[in-house]
Amino acid sequence: SGSMSQSIGGYQDGSVVKLSSDLSNLIWGTYVGGSEEECAFSLKVNTAGDVIVCGYTTSSDFPVSPNAMEPNYHGNLDGYVLVLDGATGNRISSTFLGTSSDDVAFILDTDLDDNIYVIGQTYGVYPVSNAVYSNPNSGQFIHKVNSGLDQSLLSTVFGSGSISPNISPTAFMVDNCDNVYVSGWGGGFDNAT
Repeated sequence: SGSMSQSIGGYQDGSVVKLSSDLSNLIWGTYVGGSEEECAFSLKVNTAGDVIVCGYTTSSDFPVSPNAMEPNYHGNLDGYVLVLDGATGNRISSTFLGTSSDDVAFILDTDLDDNIYVIGQTYGVYPVSNAVYSNPNSGQFIHKVNSGLDQSLLSTVFGSGSISPNISPTAFMVDNCDNVYVSGWGGGFDNAT
């Protein structure tokens, strides 16, 4: 637990701000990151009003929870998921996502039970668990974790099986029946370039 940094910690940090409904007042703001480089790509407010953020980090000291599903930094680019208290901006929980190769978490959504679903890209062999659908050794992943970020519920990969990303995700949604929808571009259309 604890708050994130109030000043930039490295070359580049993500940032999250909460504004009043008329956008005239800053309620809180925080940087997301460690001592190196971070990007924050997607956020969602859950039913409790907490703010969930995902992106990537190159910081071995990115603040993760002691009981995180994945507490260890694997090197270079690692995906992350972070939950901030919606009232204060303080960190509630956080975890790394990924493999020993480059991994990026791009878009997230939640289901009716506030479980968190993340879509991203990987250059590693992303772990597959409890998944009905999977294209082995593919470069795109979907990972479902619980709201506390301390338990993996499902993970799968999809794509060409070339152990590198070939689809850039552009939209991601989980409906009320836990169906997952993905939209993107790529898939080998322009492999020559």
